[in-house]
Amino acid sequence: MTYLIVLGIYLAILFIVGFFSRRSMGFPSLALAAGAVMAELWTDSLTPIVAEAGIILVQPPLASLVSIALTLIPAFIVMIRAPRVATHHHAWFGSLVFAVLGVVLTYGAFSNAVVLDEASKDVVKQMIQYQPSITTSAITLAIADVLFYKRPRSHDKSHR
Repeated sequence: MTYLIVLGIYLAILFIVGFFSRRSMGFPSLALAAGAVMAELWTDSLTPIVAEAGIILVQPPLASLVSIALTLIPAFIVMIRAPRVATHHHAWFGSLVFAVLGVVLTYGAFSNAVVLDEASKDVVKQMIQYQPSITTSAITLAIADVLFYKRPRSHDKSHR
């Protein structure tokens, strides 16, 4: 149950960060996917470097934190430069896609950091089963957001 609580809090934090940034989440969601690729390629190489820098952790494993950081940092950098959204609906939906994709791409690192009970193991098995579909859907929605999003028009002060 602890794993599910941590995962729910993590999902909520990603959603809140995305929603209150008031940014279009298409580009940051795609940056999450790029960050996941970077984490897959570089976690094993960077973990010893981080440990040599003086950061030593036993629980959660340092490799899990490095993997999560490599996945999330590109998305947060891109989020700063992403265009603003005009409606709450767009912000809400984009943030939900961003949060779900972030959780799906990093849940493996979380499962290494938290002890899984029986209920959590069932959820992890289902997430593993549906991960390709969820990831593909979220990336497709992010691409659609990038392709079809139109910036809100600025109001010209001379027409008042």
